[in-house]
Amino acid sequence: MPRLRHAVVLAALTVLVGGLAVLAVADPFHLRNIRWFTAGLVLLAVLLLTATFAVLARRGLLRACVLVIGGIAALGWVGIVVLADRVSVENRTVSEVAEGSRRLVVVEGAREAIAPVYAVVLRSGGGPFEQETVVYQGVEAAPAPAEIRFVDPDTVEVRTGAGCAYRSEVEAVTLDVDPVHRPLRADGC
Repeated sequence: MPRLRHAVVLAALTVLVGGLAVLAVADPFHLRNIRWFTAGLVLLAVLLLTATFAVLARRGLLRACVLVIGGIAALGWVGIVVLADRVSVENRTVSEVAEGSRRLVVVEGAREAIAPVYAVVLRSGGGPFEQETVVYQGVEAAPAPAEIRFVDPDTVEVRTGAGCAYRSEVEAVTLDVDPVHRPLRADGC
């Protein structure tokens, strides 16, 4: 009977960690380092699920099979995370405007492309729980935004070299931006 009790506790922890992993995938708070939280929670869920089935299995070959399959799944997940980290590219900061704990940052992406692509992101806080959300996403061959600024605590503005002004409202806690501007052409609004 204690074996069943341990399995129930492990199963409950697996469901809890799985729920947290789903929340991390949804990312309602726009955390900049959410991929690491998600990767850790999925790995923990795989390990807890393996432990649950290992506790339920009787000693011997079945338990060994459960542990081998769980170990392969955990190592496979770690391999996927490492591979994804190696192919991800960190954007280069071009300019930054700060107001309090928030920062509007122009970043340059696609450095290996012929023409760089510029975006404006809003960052808040710091450390592992730093938030980041996209405000403006430019197109290839478009110049970097000419001006970025905070209009008021809940509004940001991006001005392009073509004279276009894009304003967005920002929700204070979740850092949700409405609207996210994605122009379709480099030479106009």
